[in-house]
Amino acid sequence: MFSRLNTSDLKSFIDRLRAAGVPHGILRAIAEAKVNDALFERRSELAKTYVVPKPYWSQKFQQTDPKLWAEMAAVDKVRLAMLKAALGADAPQPDEGPIMKALAQSNSGGIPRENIDRMNTITSDYNDLRNEITASVNGAWTQEVRDKLAYLDKEQKADMAKALTPDDYFEYQLRNSPVAAGLRYSMSAFNPTEDEFRAVFKAQQDFNQQYGDPNSQLSPDQQNERRTHQSELSASISQALGPDRNADYVAQTDPNYIATNNFAQQLGLPQTATQQIVSVKEDIWKRADALRHDGTLSDVDRASKLSALAEEASSRLTPILGESGFAAYKQSTGNWLQNLSPPTK
Repeated sequence: MFSRLNTSDLKSFIDRLRAAGVPHGILRAIAEAKVNDALFERRSELAKTYVVPKPYWSQKFQQTDPKLWAEMAAVDKVRLAMLKAALGADAPQPDEGPIMKALAQSNSGGIPRENIDRMNTITSDYNDLRNEITASVNGAWTQEVRDKLAYLDKEQKADMAKALTPDDYFEYQLRNSPVAAGLRYSMSAFNPTEDEFRAVFKAQQDFNQQYGDPNSQLSPDQQNERRTHQSELSASISQALGPDRNADYVAQTDPNYIATNNFAQQLGLPQTATQQIVSVKEDIWKRADALRHDGTLSDVDRASKLSALAEEASSRLTPILGESGFAAYKQSTGNWLQNLSPPTK
């Protein structure tokens, strides 16, 4: 049957197979196979041009020419366009598959699919432009390159804002922006309510609009100005959360607290364990610091007292973490324990 329906025009071939009752899954498999065959020569050329064998002892033998990534992205864009022309609405989307599709639906947080598609299209177009810039400089990130990338960031945000209503764009940013992703990580131990997350996001977004987004290409002067005004962001968050929850926020978004909380979760410990571990560390470290600055102590007495503190820390943390958990803690998040006792001479 295929031989009778076959034609050099892929769309016509797929249309004929579809009319003959060929199932959707087989249609896609045939289209993808033919498109891959059509692009095989181009991919082979890229391999010959950019993947040049080097001696295994060469220092940078694993380094890939950045131009290759741009070329590969261009080929993949052609592949998707050819499949869309042949299959229409049945064409696969980038990274499509049951797992990726489920993750995309979960991460969308109720955002309409058409809004996600609009944002993805804009993002893809600007990523193509970024790839062109980065591929042309061969890793030399001059200020001119940073300025070009910063301009693209600004234009992309403007185009996204035009594509949706203000409310829809805010909801999209709340779920899919780098700012939101950063807040989800930094507040993972804080466990915010939805209202708290939205309030902190709004404060962070307003601050970024005034002093620059750290995810974009900020100049050294902009970074300094941002640091200078950091207290304004803290005040805005404090006002939004209230004194009690803000105290929790400050404590539980500290990098050490986050790292400790992640470690405790890996061990399957209850949430209360994080605060217990952090409290022990703060108490022991404060007392150790006082010993180090106590001018009345001899070196021998100071070393003895610091060693005693290390033993106390071990005795207090082991019941919380368990024997094996404490040993793992000392080698990772708890490396401060190894710095308690002075090195033996």
